[in-house]
Amino acid sequence: MRSVLETQSVSWAQSVKIALESEGLHAVVLGEYGFGSHGLLSRVRVAVPDGEVARARAVIIKITPRFTGLLPSWRIQKRGLLLVGSGIVLGSYSTARFGDPGPGPLTYALAGIAIVVVVAGFVLIALGLRQGTDPGPNTPRGAA
Repeated sequence: MRSVLETQSVSWAQSVKIALESEGLHAVVLGEYGFGSHGLLSRVRVAVPDGEVARARAVIIKITPRFTGLLPSWRIQKRGLLLVGSGIVLGSYSTARFGDPGPGPLTYALAGIAIVVVVAGFVLIALGLRQGTDPGPNTPRGAA
């Protein structure tokens, strides 16, 4: 038996085994129940007989998902997340300044800016989610 796949995911190893068996290949999952099989440093392997290695690797290549890149909405959502984080930091700072004796107008201005920045961040996140959706074939142009 020769190992054709090494992974940390037991479910991926089982999926590969099922795909290999559906192609008529004999496959075995090794290390599925070993010590630390669900830990960070664990390894699960899928093995096939020596004569079936080439066919097994072809099947694994066929079923392995391809990385398609980031969604277009991520550019907007990333800016929204940065704004939310910045607003939280700014709000924390302004909240700490309220403990000072007699908070001045700068403290109130920082708190107001923090609120506006957090709300703007959530709006960008929501717009990014909306951009990532498909309006469907029955939606008129410009309606989405």
